[in-house]
Amino acid sequence: MTDGFLRLAMNLHFAWDHPTQALFAAHNPDAYQARHAPLDVVRSGAKEGCSADAAAQLTELSNYMSDTTWGDAHAGRLKPAPVAYFSAEFGLHESLPIYSGGLGVLAGDHLKSASDLGLPLVGVGLFYRGGYFGQRLDAEGWQQEDYPRLEAEEAPLTRVEVDGARLIVSVETRSETISAQVFLAQVGRIRLFLLDTDVPQNSDTNRALTANLYGGDEHTRIRQELVLGVGGLRALRAMQIRPGVMHLNEGHSSFVALEAIAQSMEYEGISFEEARLEVAARTVFTTHTPVPAGHDRFARESVEEHLGPIRDRLGISQDALFEMGRDGDHETFCMTALALGLTERTNGVSFLHGRVSRRMWKHLFPGRKEHEVPIGHITNGVHVPTWTTASMLAFYDRVLPSDWRHRQWDPAAWAPILEVPDEVLYAQRCAARESLAGYVQERAAMEASARGEAAEVVDALREAPLAEGLLVGFARRFATYKRATLLLRDLDRLDAL
Repeated sequence: MTDGFLRLAMNLHFAWDHPTQALFAAHNPDAYQARHAPLDVVRSGAKEGCSADAAAQLTELSNYMSDTTWGDAHAGRLKPAPVAYFSAEFGLHESLPIYSGGLGVLAGDHLKSASDLGLPLVGVGLFYRGGYFGQRLDAEGWQQEDYPRLEAEEAPLTRVEVDGARLIVSVETRSETISAQVFLAQVGRIRLFLLDTDVPQNSDTNRALTANLYGGDEHTRIRQELVLGVGGLRALRAMQIRPGVMHLNEGHSSFVALEAIAQSMEYEGISFEEARLEVAARTVFTTHTPVPAGHDRFARESVEEHLGPIRDRLGISQDALFEMGRDGDHETFCMTALALGLTERTNGVSFLHGRVSRRMWKHLFPGRKEHEVPIGHITNGVHVPTWTTASMLAFYDRVLPSDWRHRQWDPAAWAPILEVPDEVLYAQRCAARESLAGYVQERAAMEASARGEAAEVVDALREAPLAEGLLVGFARRFATYKRATLLLRDLDRLDAL
């Protein structure tokens, strides 16, 4: 396999570059099919003639990496002090399964969009070798979970080294030290650093801390978040990265702010209150959901065990630290409350969610009216190249200005679409729908065969005229709070639709 293929496979730019995906799929369809992972194709070898194909795509990637960007023109001040984006999950591509749902997909789209814009930004997360569980149905129709283990060598990751040695960061608790190595995932122009506790320095229990996303009990969760927040910021400092802005994607990352305050006190020689204000001024927090599962809470004794060493550095009492995470009358330490108290800018993820969040957290801001609660909103968008089919992107290339991909924010770039006849747009939609239906049928048939369904059932799934009926799909976990069963509440209305 050529070096060019390997270089293409090691940059997650392939996750939104359809020609690169097609290149790998064409050279070894069987190897590519299982996880759509270019590295699987690299390990399996390739056909004759692949070098020229890879060279062409590699040139495109090199041009992408070196092009002048929006960030060059508008965000130059951030280059020596980039945005550090902390998240418990990143949904970049299925071959790196360190995400479960919308939170991770948003984080992944942020990195991809930052790459396209050339925005100076680094991501910080955790490397879950067991990822989030995969789902399948057994012969009786019950959901079964699979936890396939992913080794670093099977993913587009490289170990981070500093001064020629593998970077290891350590985080102290009252009773022990947790160590983590650091991996780099290159996401276009953006660097994503992932911490992994599966190192010999740790006990067996701590080696398994980053094994699974959202796995384990409260003890596991607080330690994961300690590694993410405290370990993540220490890893950036070890690499000489000094963030100008820290973005906390959900409360899982809130310990970043405490470590940042401690570091400011130690390196700048300022007081706790001065450091707190300085850190809050450069920290942004995004809250995602009103659902309780999105707001981690920890017992007082667990907080002291895991944050005690940081509390000593901050020079504050146990009560003072606990009050920073107090949520009203709850006798638990709330990560969302901590983030709201340590950041100047907080946003929900839609207009409605911003309003719900202001009402939900009003009690943390006594004396303020609901509309004065400092939680705004930024309506979530998506990374267009990731979520648009190759055929539709080609269609846009034909009808929109040649530079539309660099002007997606500009209404003028999209204006020509208004001149396209409705039937032409509808034909594009139908073609995409037919392709999706075919994919769904093939996947359904493969899974039915794997669980031992009769041959006639498998054949019926492949032959069902899905493209001619109503398709209702979920593009994420089928979470109960999404209330999908409402679709079945009125069967007559559903039938009419």
